[in-house]
Amino acid sequence: MNLSILSKLYLLVTIILAIACESIPEVDTNLNQDSIPEYQLFISDSFGVEIGDSLHMIGSIQNICHHPNGSVLLLDRTVLCLRVVPRNGNAYRILRNGEGPGELLGPQGLCVLGDGRILIPDMYKRQIMTYDEQGAYLGAYYPSDGKPPTQIFPVDSSSIVGIMFDNKMVDEEPQLCYSLDRYNSSIEPSVNYYLLNFEVTGWDESVRAIDALDFYASREGHVYIAKDFTEYKIDVYKPDGMLWYQIENIVERLQKTDEQIQNEIQEYEEFAVNDASYSGGYQPPLYTQLISIIGVDSDGFLWIQRYDFETGYHFDLWDSSGTQVHTAYLPNIATNIEIQFLIDEYGMIGAVVDSDDYPRLYYIDIE
Repeated sequence: MNLSILSKLYLLVTIILAIACESIPEVDTNLNQDSIPEYQLFISDSFGVEIGDSLHMIGSIQNICHHPNGSVLLLDRTVLCLRVVPRNGNAYRILRNGEGPGELLGPQGLCVLGDGRILIPDMYKRQIMTYDEQGAYLGAYYPSDGKPPTQIFPVDSSSIVGIMFDNKMVDEEPQLCYSLDRYNSSIEPSVNYYLLNFEVTGWDESVRAIDALDFYASREGHVYIAKDFTEYKIDVYKPDGMLWYQIENIVERLQKTDEQIQNEIQEYEEFAVNDASYSGGYQPPLYTQLISIIGVDSDGFLWIQRYDFETGYHFDLWDSSGTQVHTAYLPNIATNIEIQFLIDEYGMIGAVVDSDDYPRLYYIDIE
């Protein structure tokens, strides 16, 4: 059963109950978790092989997304190509690495606009490159000779929301900033949703903030931001940048072990060894990731993945009033394997992005 049918049944039951009462009861936003209906998820299909050398062998999955034509696109960072996986049919590659027009050097993200154009920001090409669904290069999304935004999401038919790490003019002075903005085919952002100024916050605190930031933009242009994914708090913005509503769930945070903290300090200091501005003393956050924003489905439900369970993959579903309406559960695919999930108006998919396992794509459905 698909998400649309389930949501219609849920709505029908709600209407019947409301008619049977003299007045419509207020929605309890603090429902007990056990009283919320749970979806059972399962893997309906997969792509990728565990052994052997074939077209199904993936180098590494950096990004995944749906195309309006029904296929799934995989950005393979190791091979530097784009893999197209039709729902029914044989997978094939488009694009290739190189310095020529439209060729990949340092791809940083992937999305598909409502009009079918494929967008890939490339840090070495210093632009967002656009392609048609066959992989023909269409030119830059907008003229640019600077850093392109990364981790981009498509909104409306031809706009994007993406994160930018670059100098911005603040009080007529260039200052290093990390900003989340909307772009309408122009190098100048039209709306800002999040801004972190390194000059104000300080380098170490800014790095910690960036590490704990998670965000998503829906096709309708709504932007969902978890400023600290070690807590269950999400701000939801309208397309014009105005705060729409907030989600907050009282959940115990997950504290790191001393070993985890020491490993993170060592990794950071190895990374910053050539940074003259780093004077030592870095301290990572004390808590591990609690939530991740997966996406918004065809019924407008926001999906949040939770990491505070020992087995399986757990998700909370929220409606546009900030009320939790469902949970969802997918049994363990494999022990301690990192899966990148995505849900949008076309369905739910997951990709194995763990460096210790073979990259694979999973199609996920509801029982």
